[in-house]
Amino acid sequence: MNLKRTILTACLLFMVWPGIVIAKEEPIIYTVKQGDTLWDISQRFIKDPYYWPNLWSNNPAIGNPHLIYPGQKLRIYDGRIEIIPVGEGAGEIGAAFMTEDEILLIPTFGGAQSFISAEEVETLGTLVDTVDNRVMVTTGDTIFLEMNDLAATSPGDIYELIEMGPPIIHPLAEGKWGHQRESAILGYQTIQLGTVEITEVTPTVAVATITNALREIERGAKLRPYKEIPSRIQRLFSDNVLEGYILANDVGNVAMGQWEVILIDVGEDSGLMVGHELDIYRKREATEQVDKDKVLILPDIDLGDAIVLEVRRGFAEALITRTTNLPIYRGDQIRTKTR
Repeated sequence: MNLKRTILTACLLFMVWPGIVIAKEEPIIYTVKQGDTLWDISQRFIKDPYYWPNLWSNNPAIGNPHLIYPGQKLRIYDGRIEIIPVGEGAGEIGAAFMTEDEILLIPTFGGAQSFISAEEVETLGTLVDTVDNRVMVTTGDTIFLEMNDLAATSPGDIYELIEMGPPIIHPLAEGKWGHQRESAILGYQTIQLGTVEITEVTPTVAVATITNALREIERGAKLRPYKEIPSRIQRLFSDNVLEGYILANDVGNVAMGQWEVILIDVGEDSGLMVGHELDIYRKREATEQVDKDKVLILPDIDLGDAIVLEVRRGFAEALITRTTNLPIYRGDQIRTKTR
């Protein structure tokens, strides 16, 4: 009798207060671009490049995992990806959650930490050895770490293993023909390799276990304190207009697109905050046909929108949430949105 009463009460609650029903997880719709692979897409959105065989097996209509093509659409959830069959409507609008009615939260899908400042490089630790002679190590293996500050290292600490990528310089500081001057290097792109947990600290090294391997890990890999990026971020308007430039993107493409992480030259020291929304734009130049005696100030070219994921001194990382029909490049500009 009590069981029947409990079931009846639960049914009545769902009928009277439908708002308490758990909300359906809403995906974003990603349109495949030229050069995309399932490996890259899996790495970008769920930080697991090895997810693509699972994606392939769950979509038997795809005969070859590499035969995704520009214009094909994917549904991307927090932790999984679905391929939308050709001819099937997308169902959801790609940036539906970006409307005025839904401005509070936005999925970040793994977020930032794809860059490192030149100053931070000096604080990195190094994977110096393992317990055997294997070249590569993976999840569950024991490794030995040379730490920048061994005294500040404790068992239970979590670190991120990274591989150093190309240097980043400001687009306005490039030399002739785009040559990079070492003195102008602001930082480096990074590739996430996995995470480790410290298990013991000896007088000379830290001993750790690899808790998650995303890519091949070898001796010489660098490590920095692990910082978890939240899966959702509150969206904010800025009180002041802050302007800056795009320095790089997380996947290394020349042209940048929706759902890529970009590095910008505005940081917390300028008042930028996580969640600030950004306009992405390009200055519009007058055509050659205009009267040379006229000084025209033309409206900017709208390139899209972004949201700030992480801020540090001097720079920040942001997620491109909307694009127009124009590509986005290094040197394009950003400004904070205000009410």
